[in-house]
Amino acid sequence: MERLEKILEELEDIRRDFAIKSLDKAIEDLKIAVKELYKIERKGLESLDHYDAKAKILEMIGGTHYLEAEHTKLSKIGYRPDAVVIKDREVVIVEVERDRRRLLNKVRKIKKLYNEILKNPILTGRKLRFVFGLVDIDLDSEIVKELKTLKDIEIYKIIKNKIKKIY
Repeated sequence: MERLEKILEELEDIRRDFAIKSLDKAIEDLKIAVKELYKIERKGLESLDHYDAKAKILEMIGGTHYLEAEHTKLSKIGYRPDAVVIKDREVVIVEVERDRRRLLNKVRKIKKLYNEILKNPILTGRKLRFVFGLVDIDLDSEIVKELKTLKDIEIYKIIKNKIKKIY
């Protein structure tokens, strides 16, 4: 694992000196390989930025099980989170967004389906927490107002390889 990460760092240093499209593709493929070692699968059309942000948040949260939405039965009520982390005493629903409008729509959908989400069997005996990862989105008053209506939330800003808690 460390070896791949070192190779990735070296390739990114080289990319700064040379603008080569094939090098960009190699770096992208290597990032995917590193994430696959963590057992985090990339969804078909998911952008690399979105995938990287999701993987970073999942690594930060930890937990015993990581599930895609299809395996949680949440999609049956019309809700498809980016990821679900199951811990002994809590379930963490992870949402990563790059677009302000989509973030607001997602928060509104969660509010609308909140009581149905709480009925999901994976929550039996566990607390629910939402973690939002924002890529290229700044918090504004409308976003904060919508997010404050949800219980037990955390918001992180993802910039390059760093995660910063902002709420």
